[in-house]
Amino acid sequence: MASEKNERLVNLTICLLATKKFLTKAQIFKAVAGYEGSPEASDRMFERDKEELRSLGIEIEMRSIDPLFEDEIGYRISPERYKFNLGPLSAEEITLLAVAAQAWKESALKDVALSTSLRLQSLGINSDFSELPLAPTVSHLPEIVPTILEAIESSKVIEIQYRNQEDQIEAKKIAPLGLYSRNSRWYLYANDISKNEHRSYRLDRFAGEIKRTNKGFERESFAFPNTYFPTLDAVIKIRRDFAPALMAKSSVIETEADWITCQIQFDSLNVAVAEILRNSPNVVVIQPINLVSEVTKSLSNLAAIHG
Repeated sequence: MASEKNERLVNLTICLLATKKFLTKAQIFKAVAGYEGSPEASDRMFERDKEELRSLGIEIEMRSIDPLFEDEIGYRISPERYKFNLGPLSAEEITLLAVAAQAWKESALKDVALSTSLRLQSLGINSDFSELPLAPTVSHLPEIVPTILEAIESSKVIEIQYRNQEDQIEAKKIAPLGLYSRNSRWYLYANDISKNEHRSYRLDRFAGEIKRTNKGFERESFAFPNTYFPTLDAVIKIRRDFAPALMAKSSVIETEADWITCQIQFDSLNVAVAEILRNSPNVVVIQPINLVSEVTKSLSNLAAIHG
């Protein structure tokens, strides 16, 4: 009985999400499997289901759909308001949720959505299931996570294009071992095949698509690194309306007519120098002193080379 109720709740949610128009109870009872028996019994069942969905945080909108008969009420679920507040999640919980969401979307929901779609079409009601937010999603989860998880699970070597600390793209073959998160950033812990050494790769430094190979590797026991990932905090001035990429990553300290003083965090000293030189002369370093020194030295070298 519990499984029948759960299936009916899923069917009801899909039905009310899939149509842009408000549906009457009569239309819902015909489109959603599980509402059987007398009209009174279906009505009581529907009211209980509404309360059940509301307790889960799913809000069903209601409004009068006939200006001549105000008691003719329609129901729908707005895709924009269809979401759950799961509270804070650990990296492991986010990873598991992502895997479960993908499996649910690709298997269990496929047949349910098809059945409900056919029922709605038979009633002459247009529906669109292609973009429904049916499976749970997780904010700030990199899109490449499912591909990496699949490679980890199947123990397959992957080929990646990785931007190193010198801001250069390197081609690498790695054996992915596990994903973890530190300070709101995601890392892949893997074995570099060519160097035969373990290291962490930041997911936001992956460039292009990940290529999965047919070469397998033997899974091994390991522990995620406990090391601190150093960054460089700097204060810089950005010329107004220039260097938008740096501006987007900065927090404003002070604004002037032509310049904006900002605080920004770079991944390393080398990355900071490269990004500042790339945007020169529209960026001026205020602090720290070691960054000022490195940028000044690099500019002097460039001037000497190019005259």
